[in-house]
Amino acid sequence: MNDQELMEAARVFKSDFPVYAKNVLKVINKEGEQVPFRLNDGQKMVHQQLEQQLKEQGKIRALILKARQVGISTYVEGRFFWKITQTRNANAFVLSHLAESTNAIFNMVRSFYEGVPHPAFKPKLSSQSAATLVFDEINSRYRVGTARSTQTGRGQTNRFVHGSEVAFYPQGADIVAGLLQTVGGNGSEVILESTANGAGGWFYDQVMKSLRGETDWITCFVPWFAMTEYRAPVRPYFERTKDEEQMAAKYGLDDEQLQFRRNKMDELGGHDLFKQEYPSTPIEAFLTSGRCFVEDDVLADAEKECYSPDFIGEFRSDGMSERSSGPYREWYPPNPDDSYVIGVDVAEGLAYGDYSVAQVLDSRGRQVACYHGHIDPWEWGNVVGMIGQRYNSAYMIVERNNHGLTTLRRLQELNYPSLFVESSVDGAYGDRMTKRGGFLTTSKTKPLIIDNLAALLRQRDSGIADLELIKELRTYVIDEKGTTNAQNGCYDDRVMAFAIALHGLASMPRPKHHPVARRFKTIDSVVGW
Repeated sequence: MNDQELMEAARVFKSDFPVYAKNVLKVINKEGEQVPFRLNDGQKMVHQQLEQQLKEQGKIRALILKARQVGISTYVEGRFFWKITQTRNANAFVLSHLAESTNAIFNMVRSFYEGVPHPAFKPKLSSQSAATLVFDEINSRYRVGTARSTQTGRGQTNRFVHGSEVAFYPQGADIVAGLLQTVGGNGSEVILESTANGAGGWFYDQVMKSLRGETDWITCFVPWFAMTEYRAPVRPYFERTKDEEQMAAKYGLDDEQLQFRRNKMDELGGHDLFKQEYPSTPIEAFLTSGRCFVEDDVLADAEKECYSPDFIGEFRSDGMSERSSGPYREWYPPNPDDSYVIGVDVAEGLAYGDYSVAQVLDSRGRQVACYHGHIDPWEWGNVVGMIGQRYNSAYMIVERNNHGLTTLRRLQELNYPSLFVESSVDGAYGDRMTKRGGFLTTSKTKPLIIDNLAALLRQRDSGIADLELIKELRTYVIDEKGTTNAQNGCYDDRVMAFAIALHGLASMPRPKHHPVARRFKTIDSVVGW
């Protein structure tokens, strides 16, 4: 290339990363060959979103939820190498979750430098170490580190920061907070990417906030069907299943994409594993096992109806006290002319175990209050009794499994006036009908109350106000045996209490001519009013 061609190339390269990457950077393909870095479909999607945010906001604050084999880490390292070698006074810092990952990233960057085809696009390397490349002539450097403590990454000002696999950081929130303190303003870029590590933790929470539009951060997600290479020749006698018809209609898939999906499901050993490796939505990416018991779009609609409570605090014998992080939340105070039902889930009360939850619904099925905390089962009887009295002696339905019996006994000792009583035929005594206080969750009763909840959600009229309940619903899954439970590492206490409250709503005593007209399945029939 002559001088004029070099100048023109330099001008183009400085403003166009895809062109720069194709002509300057080399990567190792799946066959182990060193080839020009041509952005794939997923990388192009992410690049467009980042450039759009940079144009609109003057900086980048991005969360990238990545599926496997999309090449997001390669894209970000290439982007930052481009930035620091084409810009003066620019430091880049990359933080990974494991030392071996940190080494792999640094080796990739060093390989980028060694593979630059012409000195004109390659600033002189002043010094290097096991974790740093220094370019003194342009006052720039590229540094990598491993997330070990909250102090990692501090000590220098950075213009570009890449957090790799941030869902796996120990003390993730504190480490990221420290990183952000090192970043300048206009023109700066912070890109935090990760595969999912279950539906919980700092990264999950931030992605959910971003998707709800609650922060300035954007979430970049690449679904499997956005990748052109994820296709397969259609086999003879191919016919779409009902599930495939729904997938095709929802995402605009053709038969070659569906055939790829079939092939991968066979290879991986099931539908759930396919979703983990090749998610269609951000929520699927976070599910580590099973499939959500209700559709993503249904929960998305329910989430839009959630809002902040009017009161957050404690509920004690001497009254309610406001506290920003209290276990009791109230959206509506009691109406003296209305009737209420409370679904009660009881836990052991250990500080790090499951939670005890009370979900309060009005006669229309609207969520009006919720208590969620760690509390001794006997004391829990006192608290839910007070909540029930506040809501006009609400009809109380207590799950009597395990520790629930203790709570139920305490309510009976207090002579609570309106407790759910379950009738059943006792086979040990012929056809004699027996009555027991509380609700027993079994393999037969649980599917019915969960089905009721799912049906209500699908009607787009759930009455749910609590965003925390929606979070639990997103990780409430159906396993391969058809059983519903919280995903590993997650909770379902709010879900169960709400489902139990709905069951109580269907059977609670009420005036003959009541204005509400909903129908819910009970254990043995469909009850309407």
